[in-house]
Amino acid sequence: MKKIANKESTHYLKFCIVGGLNTAIDFFVFSLLSYLGVYYIIAQCISYGCGVLNSYLLNRAWTFQQQGKRRKHEFLKFTMLNVVTLIVTSFLLTLFHYKFNISLPYSKILVTIVSIVLNYIGTRFWVFRPLKRYT
Repeated sequence: MKKIANKESTHYLKFCIVGGLNTAIDFFVFSLLSYLGVYYIIAQCISYGCGVLNSYLLNRAWTFQQQGKRRKHEFLKFTMLNVVTLIVTSFLLTLFHYKFNISLPYSKILVTIVSIVLNYIGTRFWVFRPLKRYT
């Protein structure tokens, strides 16, 4: 039982490190596009997509150590999870910024927190769930 808890802790720590990098990429691209005058929802979609691509590659190879061929529908599940997360975060970004008058950078921080929670649960237990081993 202790071994399982340690493994889960390691997965979560690695996920957070990858997530930090994803968030940095997301914020950098979002800030750059916003500075360039790109509409905020388009900037959100592009910046989020950049973080998602990084997330898939690093989480698959390093965090959850998926080796060899991808399991059937793995990338599709990952994409579906992130599309749902993007829809939720875009809705919340609009809600926080326009309805509650929270500045765009602070709104982005709040939706990033929501994104982290949704993505960890979905990635760990749906996309890259461990194969069941029968002995």
